[in-house]
Amino acid sequence: MRPHVRRLLGSLMLATVASNVAAAPAAADGEIFGGEARDDQVSTFVQAPNGGAEFVPAAADGGPASEAYRRVPAYRCYDGDHATTLPGLVPVCPDGQNAAGFDPGCTADQVALEPLFRQTWTTTDEGTRTAVSGWELVADASCLGAGDLVGEAEAAFRTLTIAPSPVIVQPPDGWTLVNVPTITYTQPGEQTLDTTLLGIPVQIRATPRSYTWDYGDGTNPLSTTDPGAAYPHHTVAHTYDQPAEQVQITLTTTWSGQFRITGTTTWTDVTGTATTTSTADPLRVYEARSRLVTDNLPD
Repeated sequence: MRPHVRRLLGSLMLATVASNVAAAPAAADGEIFGGEARDDQVSTFVQAPNGGAEFVPAAADGGPASEAYRRVPAYRCYDGDHATTLPGLVPVCPDGQNAAGFDPGCTADQVALEPLFRQTWTTTDEGTRTAVSGWELVADASCLGAGDLVGEAEAAFRTLTIAPSPVIVQPPDGWTLVNVPTITYTQPGEQTLDTTLLGIPVQIRATPRSYTWDYGDGTNPLSTTDPGAAYPHHTVAHTYDQPAEQVQITLTTTWSGQFRITGTTTWTDVTGTATTTSTADPLRVYEARSRLVTDNLPD
């Protein structure tokens, strides 16, 4: 394989995959879509592309694009030991040739990638494409696993929208008392988010790991791995020592992540963490004062 093609495959091999591409029909008469590879040399006789989503990478020098890539379902036609790659799910081979489907031998935790084809052209100053090449087979069918998506999964985990943990305060009516514990807790749970990484459908799972409570009165935040609980089984609380017209309780939750290719069973850890922040409604802090009275209290 030529060096520039090999470099591009590292970033482009996932750009369009079979799971996102409608099955291409067999080539019609006069529409040859294929390629042949022998001894690491690729010869091309593609006349017209037939199906498959197209990916056009930006030019490195900032100029107009000059190449495109497609992945399509394919089969092979064998003329003795010589194999020709053609698209489609219904094999239609020239007379005297035998058809065989692609089976890259992927495991249950991998996704099969269809063969990758490339087309090049030159763009004139007027923006017209000229010298358009045929579609060239640059990579055979292959298998992709979670290990090939780790970097993309880490980036996605930091940017996906994770629902913040709820903040629950007791007493629940927007006020509390000085020198009386104010109970706080949350009820988090794992969240599974669906997304795509380089065209591959994946699931990313976020799991809460720690909680940092800021009680809005200038005291140091409380960090814990305990989500807390409601009265009388509460484990997280804060005691205000001064009255206040309004304080705002804020909870920052730190999440760890895992991901898997959709439809597979194995979860792979994501390096790093994500955080969410949630805030309770404003809370007023009263000071309760005792007072001696001489009159009897009514029954």
